[in-house]
Amino acid sequence: MRRLHLQLYLAIIGTLAAFLICGAVVWHYFAAPRGAVWGVESAAELAAEMLDDQSVTPARRKEIVVALARQLHADVALYGANGGEPLATHGDSISIEGPQLHERSWRMTHGGPIFNLPLRDGHLLVHPRMRYLLHGLHMGLILVLIAVTLALLTYPITRSITARLGRLKIGVQQFGGGNLAARVKVEGRDEVAALATSFNESAARVEELMRAHKLLLANCPHELRTPLARLRMGIERVPGTDAAVIAALARNIEELDALIGEMLLSSRLDVSSGLDRAEAVDLLALAAEEASHFDCEVSGEALTLVGDPLLLRRLVRNLLDNARLHGGGATDVRIERAGDEARLIVEDAGDGIATLDREKIFEPFYRTAAGTRAIGAGLGLAIVKQIARAHGGSVEYQSREAGGSRFVVRLPLHPPA
Repeated sequence: MRRLHLQLYLAIIGTLAAFLICGAVVWHYFAAPRGAVWGVESAAELAAEMLDDQSVTPARRKEIVVALARQLHADVALYGANGGEPLATHGDSISIEGPQLHERSWRMTHGGPIFNLPLRDGHLLVHPRMRYLLHGLHMGLILVLIAVTLALLTYPITRSITARLGRLKIGVQQFGGGNLAARVKVEGRDEVAALATSFNESAARVEELMRAHKLLLANCPHELRTPLARLRMGIERVPGTDAAVIAALARNIEELDALIGEMLLSSRLDVSSGLDRAEAVDLLALAAEEASHFDCEVSGEALTLVGDPLLLRRLVRNLLDNARLHGGGATDVRIERAGDEARLIVEDAGDGIATLDREKIFEPFYRTAAGTRAIGAGLGLAIVKQIARAHGGSVEYQSREAGGSRFVVRLPLHPPA
């Protein structure tokens, strides 16, 4: 959220800076020059009225010129009708030449602009020394003060908005990570608060749906096993039934019973928040025991980790059974150490798995796009993933260069949190 906070704050500061620059430019090129021109012309015209008075004395004329110069921070010179030396001056010497001395106008010279105002017997020249400096400086200070004040006021506002968004992000991440009870605090009454409220309501509905789904999966298999047992007993008592038919029905019932058992285990792993039992397990010895039922050998290093031996045994069994059913049997089973984790690797020489299906083979009952059941299409690989996660580990599929599949299970060598 820090980036969003900086983006909002910098956007506001940038807007203020643009406003300041545009305001200064407008003031400098339009408002300040025009205001200064009007001020110089108005003051000069008032002084001209007093200087045109026939009763004005040379001393009074000098006082008027000095007062005008001080008022405008300018150089002022009063010339008679015949030109020549000025009748009264204040500041630096200024003069202009040309036939338009009898016209009221501004003249641009090397020293800056000079205002010429004709009088009854002569003309008055005004040269502003501090061109718009005082007014421009004051205006600039005011704009800077406004910009700084707004910047200080907008910082806590942007920080408050992004801080609430940051807390909302943490809540969403917790919820997405599997903590369905995660909620966020509703702060304020704006759109961010409405978003937090919507998230909490949606999270509550999802949690309730998941709770109902887990309860259904946990209870339904138990209820299914009772009629299956009755069917098995009833088939055995039916007289005159072909033995092959009875055997086929028994196999189907056993497969259904095994599927229900996997659903029970998957539901229990999904509902539970940790391991029911945890003890030291020799992973190499455990894998070798299971591999003996599949006529394959296990190689590698004897590694001991803390976990549930029944679940770990089921993990190895499902991988080996998966290799037997879909890969022609496991060709290599080994235990390796990689840092602070143990790696169980099971390889086969089957056809492998299409690239599009590799990310989904650990989903329950996944079928390929062709509609046929791919490796892990039932619950076997899904249970492997659940058991690995319950121990703080993971499982992934890798393709072999020589063809076939490789499943790598990573399990930490320290007690699961």
